Amino acid sequence: MRVRTGLALFVAFGLLAGCTTQEALQIEQVSNRVEHPLPAKMQTKLAKMNLAMSSPIMMRVFKEEEVMEVWKANSQDRYQLVATYPICAWSGMLGPKKKEGDRQAPEGFYNITTSQMNPNSQYYLSFDIGYPNKYDRAYGRNGRNIMVHGACSSAGCYSMSDAAVLQIYAFAREAFRGGQKSFQIQAFPFRMTAENMAKHRSSENYPFWQNIKTGYDYFEITHRPPEVDVCGRKYAFNQVSGCSSATPPALTAAYATYSKAYEAAFATASSKYSANAWKDTPEFERKALSRQAKRMGKKPKIANDAEYVLVDPSAKLTPTSDTVTSFSAAYAKVEARKNGTEKEVIWLSVAEVEARKKAAEEKRKADEKLAKQLAKAHIPIPEANPIRPVVQPEVATADDGEAFPPIWKLWAKKPVAKPVVVTTTIVPAEEKPADKADRKKAEAETKKAVEQPAAVEQQAHTAADPAKEKPFWKIW
Repeated sequence: MRVRTGLALFVAFGLLAGCTTQEALQIEQVSNRVEHPLPAKMQTKLAKMNLAMSSPIMMRVFKEEEVMEVWKANSQDRYQLVATYPICAWSGMLGPKKKEGDRQAPEGFYNITTSQMNPNSQYYLSFDIGYPNKYDRAYGRNGRNIMVHGACSSAGCYSMSDAAVLQIYAFAREAFRGGQKSFQIQAFPFRMTAENMAKHRSSENYPFWQNIKTGYDYFEITHRPPEVDVCGRKYAFNQVSGCSSATPPALTAAYATYSKAYEAAFATASSKYSANAWKDTPEFERKALSRQAKRMGKKPKIANDAEYVLVDPSAKLTPTSDTVTSFSAAYAKVEARKNGTEKEVIWLSVAEVEARKKAAEEKRKADEKLAKQLAKAHIPIPEANPIRPVVQPEVATADDGEAFPPIWKLWAKKPVAKPVVVTTTIVPAEEKPADKADRKKAEAETKKAVEQPAAVEQQAHTAADPAKEKPFWKIW
């Protein structure tokens, strides 16, 4: 990839998150991710270290410290640390990957060839780590598509920022072009110092960690990637000619001296930390603690050689990606980092995401089931009639106000009930003056229709009313 003239800008804002020295935030226009060169700052750094762009590389990953290191060989074939990048996310807990779906990121020694590089990754750029290797297959372990990739949003693999994976990919590309057939990546649970080993000595993975620590130690002594083989279902390092041979005498002597100093430091650390001092932390809890540390203003002191914003209109944006599609968005991102208002990234484990999806699906099904039950019930909804109000019938009582009159009053004459007239008041809408005469005429006819039945009923009652009663002796 080539940087267009005038589009590479530098915006200095003091100390960056996770940096220990004053640096500048670089904004780069990316037109071709696969061919994008290393930043000018990194090229200058390599020149000062007398390292060629095409010299061989190797990488180291440390889970607990959440860092990836890139090392390059000098003219004496000794490797020097040239770049450090924070790991945005790694999956599972400390310990090796054992099977497909266990959400563990692998630990051990792996080789990456050109066929494992993926320039068309949906996670910006990526390469396959090469799991399972010969050691993993010796234990019947399986799995696939274990990557180092960008997008900074994966719940699995080793996920980097877009800016970091862009540089990592460029390091590998230049090394392959320089003639390197494959490069080694060493994945460790932590920096394998005496103190860390003493802290983790009660783990079930401790024997495995002791085995891979030998390869770690050889690199610390020689600054050369060890020759790796698998003998008797264990890693074997720097064997002269396979499993039947031994380590070169000079390396054996240097390792003995290194081990003596290590054993003394390990004994001191073991007295300092009890066997149960360390407890493995689940992924969701580890990320929760990380969020809490960020809220409290605690930032890990991890050197970061990829602190710049990528302007890539063709990038697939994710909530945690450091890629933007315009320079205005890049400047806004810079200002947010400078002012401390950058949107916090909340990491969720795959298990947590699946649990949320399951809960939402169960709620949706429950709502659908309730809706179907209500539809089948056909429950009528009562509504008030504004035109014909409900008239509550009155309870008839006796003349003396008693609900049940005495038996001797059963034959007493009862007054004739007056007809009940229900009056409904309707507030009419605003009428036009031309309609008032018609409305008055209609009201008069309605009143006449109501009064006429009442008059007829009164006449019928009067006709049916018997004459005034006479004493029985005057009947004749």
